[in-house]
Parts: sequence; C-alpha cells; structure tokens
Amino acid sequence: MAQRALLGIWIACLLLASPGARARGPEPLAQAIAELVRSAGLGDGVGIHVVRLHDAEELYRNRPSRPRNPASNQKLLTAAAALWRLGPTFRASTRLEGVVKRGHVERLVVRPSGDPSLGYPALATFAESLRLRGVDSVDRIVIDDGYFDDQILPPAFDQQPREAAAFRAAISAFAVNRNSYVVHVGPGPEVDGPARVRVLAEGYIQIENRTVTTASGPPSPRIDHLLTEDGHLRVKVDGKVPQQVRTLFYRRRVPDPKAYAASLLVRAFQKAGLGGALAVEYGSAPEELPLIGQMDSAPLSTLLTGVGKWSDNFSAEMLVKIMGAQEERPGTSARGVAVVREELEKHGIGTEGLVMVNGSGLFDGNRVSPRHVTQTLIAAYRDAAIRAEYVAHLAVAGSEGTLKSRLEDLPRPRMVRAKTGTLRDVIALSGYVLGEPDRSIAFSFLANGIAGKQEEARKLADDIVRVLADYSVRVR
Repeated sequence: MAQRALLGIWIACLLLASPGARARGPEPLAQAIAELVRSAGLGDGVGIHVVRLHDAEELYRNRPSRPRNPASNQKLLTAAAALWRLGPTFRASTRLEGVVKRGHVERLVVRPSGDPSLGYPALATFAESLRLRGVDSVDRIVIDDGYFDDQILPPAFDQQPREAAAFRAAISAFAVNRNSYVVHVGPGPEVDGPARVRVLAEGYIQIENRTVTTASGPPSPRIDHLLTEDGHLRVKVDGKVPQQVRTLFYRRRVPDPKAYAASLLVRAFQKAGLGGALAVEYGSAPEELPLIGQMDSAPLSTLLTGVGKWSDNFSAEMLVKIMGAQEERPGTSARGVAVVREELEKHGIGTEGLVMVNGSGLFDGNRVSPRHVTQTLIAAYRDAAIRAEYVAHLAVAGSEGTLKSRLEDLPRPRMVRAKTGTLRDVIALSGYVLGEPDRSIAFSFLANGIAGKQEEARKLADDIVRVLADYSVRVR
C-alpha cells in the first residue's frame, strides 16, 4: 500500500505541474508513463500501446507497431477469433454410435471433435448410462480421430523436447484428462518403507515405485517416464516422502495420447460392468451408425475461462485446431491459425507484421505488436455479440486468475481485466482498465529481451496500469 500511495502522490504532482493539464487531457498521462519507462531502464525491448475505448484516441505509445514475442498474450487473439468464428455457445461433442442387439454392441464408433474439457468422470458417467440402457457388452471400439491431423505437438512446442510438464501437453481429437496424468504420492504406513504411489489408467501406466517413507524432513519425490517397447508408459517415482505430509499431486503430459485415452475409455467401461472384448482401434469410420449417446463440452464462453484467467495452453491449442477443422478436415494448427488471421482482418484489425504459428503463445514463434493487441481488444469490446464473454474470460486484478495477487491497490475493485504473459525472455500484460465511460482504456505491454529482469518488467507493467487506473476514474 505504501508503494501505491507514493506512486499516487508522484502522479498527482506531475499532473499539477503540467501547465494546461486539464485542457490537454491525456498529455500528463503520457508524461507519467514515459517517466516510468525511462526510470525502468529496460531499453528498446519494451513496446506499449494505450488507447481510449470509446473514441480510440491514442493516449500513449512506445514502439507500438514493432512485432514481438507476445508469450501468452497471443491467447487474446485466439480467444477473440474463436468467439467470432465459433460463437459463445459453441460446444465440442463426442458421439458414440453403434447397433445394440440384445444388450450387445459388436462395433462401437467413437467420433470425437476436440473437446478440451473431456475427463475420465464424463467417460465413467457415460459408461454407467450405457449399462442402465441395457448394454451389457462391447466387442470392438473404433475411435475415429480424423477430426484433427496426426501432428500432436503444436508448432514451436518442439523447442523443449525433454519437457514433461502438462503445460506442454499434446493435442488430439480424442483427448481425455487434458492428455496428462496425475501421480498421487503419499506416505506409506512404515518409516523406511515405500510411499504410496497411485495413478489412473493402470492399464496403460506401469509404476516403478522407489520412494521411501521418512519420519520427517521435506518431501523430495522425483518423477520420470518413458515409453516401453510394448506401448505402455513406465513411470518411475523415487525420493523421500515424510509421514506428516498429505497426498502430493504431480501432473505430467502423456507422450502417446491415443493409447492413454483408449485405456481410460476401456477402464470406464469395465468399471461400469460392461463385458466383451473391448478391443480398441483407431481408424476411419465413414459410415454413420445409430447414435447411442453424446457427450458435449461446456459452451465456448466457459471453456475460455481457463484460457484467459489461468493461461490454459492446452485449450487454446485445441480451439485453434477446432477452428481449422470447421473449415476443412482434418483440422490442423496451420489452418486454425489462418482462421484467426481471417477473423482479425474481417473485424478491421491490421495484420501487417503479424506472425502466428500457434494459439497459446508458448515458446518462440509468434510475433505480435502492441497495436495488434489493442486493436483486437477494442474490436472485441465494441462487438455486443461477444463483449461480455470476452471481458469475462480475462483475469481480474487483485481477485481472479493469474492477477489474483497483483494490483490489489487500485482505486476501484475489479476494474482491470487483463491477460498476463511470461517466458524466460518475455513479460506481457494486456487488457482493459474499466473506469468512467469516457476514460476506459485498452492497453498492451509487451517486453522482450528482459531475461534476468523479469521482476523489473513486471513492476513496470503494474505501475503503468496504476497510472491508467487513476486516469480512468478521474472526472473532468
């Protein structure tokens, strides 16, 4: 709070010291931001664009047209394009087709369409519903995953090939549990004995438990995995697990989403009491069979919540491929990216210099300018068909998402809705400052080349937002 008070005093002094400040309106605002940028000393790697929402007047600019790596601010473009092209009520469906004869299904066809939210609980619920409808056994399960192509890693994701974290999860038309698995690690019953290690999908994942339960000390489990020659995933867990800790959870990406999803589907069927061979194969199933059931995702407006508030890479990349598949199947990242560009241009957003290779902004491949971002923010805000959903999907300063613990000292609560972005060499923050109707703002802050100075760049972005917040609530 002390920092906020000092900043407020400094801004007030600058405004009072500026001759004719009231007449010139935003000029003192530009001076205040320029002084913050100068004091931060981050060089020409910083790009900033600040525009008033109601009349698109430019309030401040600092190299606004130079394309830069936007990190997760790329998701602002992806989300807007998805709302425009698919609509806020769009749902991704997973259809199951087959002929039921006396409780038996000889051939069950699964037709997924890229639902990023499909999880094992939905499979289990659906399997139970089949059982209640009189289905007792299934011989063959054919998963037709032709909705997407076979390129499971989005462009630029191969820049960290050894990364097993779930933020780099593979993309597939039939994706369960976000193409990631969770290792549950808890203390065992005896000191010096093994800890408890559990995973879902026992038919696919083989656990090699080398952990040790200790009387005290910090937990230090280590997890590694590799594909076996027979197509299973061997997960080795070692390290120490003290008796006093509760169960720990570690999420990792799966290298083979097809085998993983199939194993979870079979597991759900078996747990529901469905018999038969349950033999799974992937392949084309062009002939439509009678619909047995369908699982639908939440509407797009809900799916985007994780994208904006928590920077969900997986859902962003799935939505890009869905947009591509809506144009032509199989959906590809390249075709989805082309759709995003088309939607931006259709809504008056210039794309000169824009380079987009994936939808999440992960790693190094995209190039976006602050002006591209502010134009997108303004176009989405002015479109009544998507405004509410677009604004709602963003993190809220001091309240929700990746901004929950940032900018808690603004003059009004929940007035800043924005998207964060962080890579080793990038800090980004872009969104809205919603104050008085004639002083609300769209802004974009993209800082590149700041490795080792991330905290300084993040502080600069937050201080600029504080200046904008003060401006936006002042009544002329």
